[in-house]
Amino acid sequence: MEPWGKRMWRDVSSELFDNEGLDTLFSHARNMLTCAAIIAAGLYAAHHMGPQAALSLPNAHIAGYIVAGFGVAMLGLNLLDGLRRLAKRRHPLLLRALAIFVYVVLSVRLTQVIVYFRSAV
Repeated sequence: MEPWGKRMWRDVSSELFDNEGLDTLFSHARNMLTCAAIIAAGLYAAHHMGPQAALSLPNAHIAGYIVAGFGVAMLGLNLLDGLRRLAKRRHPLLLRALAIFVYVVLSVRLTQVIVYFRSAV
C-alpha cells in the first residue's frame, strides 16, 4: 500500500501538470490582477480627482464608479468561472469555500495596493 503523502503528491501533481491546472491557475491570477487594476483605476478616479480634473470632467466621479463596477462584475465572472471548473472536477465544498475566501481577500488587497501606489506617485 502506498503512503498517504506520496498518493496526495501524485494526485496534486497530476491535477496541476497533467490536467492543465497550473495554466488555469495562472490565467485566473492574471484576470484577477487585471480586474483589480480596473477597480483601482475607477476608485482612484472617483475619489482622488484634483480640482482641475473635476472642472474638465464634471462626471468623473460617476464614471469612476462605473469603471469600478465593471471591474467588480468582471472579477465576479472570473470567480464564477473558477468555481464552475472546481465543481466539474468534483473538488470538495470546503475547497470551493476556501477558494472564494482567498479570491476575495486577494482581490481587495490588490486593489488597495494599486490605489496606494497610485496615490503615492
